[in-house]
Parts: sequence; structure tokens; C-alpha cells
Amino acid sequence: MIIDAWINKSERHIDVCELYFNMEDYPFIINSCFLAMYSIIKTLFALKNIECKTLEGLIYLLKINYVDEDLFDKNMFKFFCNTKELNSEFLQINWDIFDEKIARETFNNTKIFIDYSKDLLNNL
Repeated sequence: MIIDAWINKSERHIDVCELYFNMEDYPFIINSCFLAMYSIIKTLFALKNIECKTLEGLIYLLKINYVDEDLFDKNMFKFFCNTKELNSEFLQINWDIFDEKIARETFNNTKIFIDYSKDLLNNL
């Protein structure tokens, strides 16, 4: 089932963060956290048969289909958007802004985001 595949993908991105922490590759943690959240959002979209082709479209559709409908926490949504911006720095190879503190905070909040989203999936 597509939902299980997206959940598994999200969990794999979280699991790989432990390796990155051991190697002190903090920028890659941010990227993996973003991809974990992206994957779990795709799970929410699969549940409602929503298709999206771009990242900006994904954010917009998450907002109108979940956040604006009070089905998804606004603070979780803001965290996702902020992590997307951090990930943009990763993609531009502007890695000097990343340190263990930012990586640890993002990682811990991503785990909260994933758990929150899984609970949401179980309740929808």
C-alpha cells in the first residue's frame, strides 16, 4: 500500500540521522529530517488522494487541505516550512550555518512532527 511505503520512507530518513550524528555531518541531518517530514506529508496526501508535483505546491496543498481546515497543527506546519528553508541552505551548499545544536533541535522536533502526523493518520 502506498501509505505504508511513504511511512517506511519517512522512518528510513529518521534512522539515517543516527549515522550522520556519529559522523558529525550536521547538514545531512537537516536534509534527512526534511525528507522524513516530506514523506509523511505525502502519506497524508495519499490518504486524501491529493497529487502534487512541486515542493511549493505541497506546502500550499498542506495548508489548504489540512492547516486551514484545522486538521493539522499550525506550529507543526511552521516547523516544516522553517526546516524547508534550512534545507534550502543545505542544497546551496551553505553548510557553515549548521552545527550540532541546530541538527539536534531539528532532529528532535522532526521526531515529534512524525509522531504527530502518524497519530493524525490513525485518527483520520
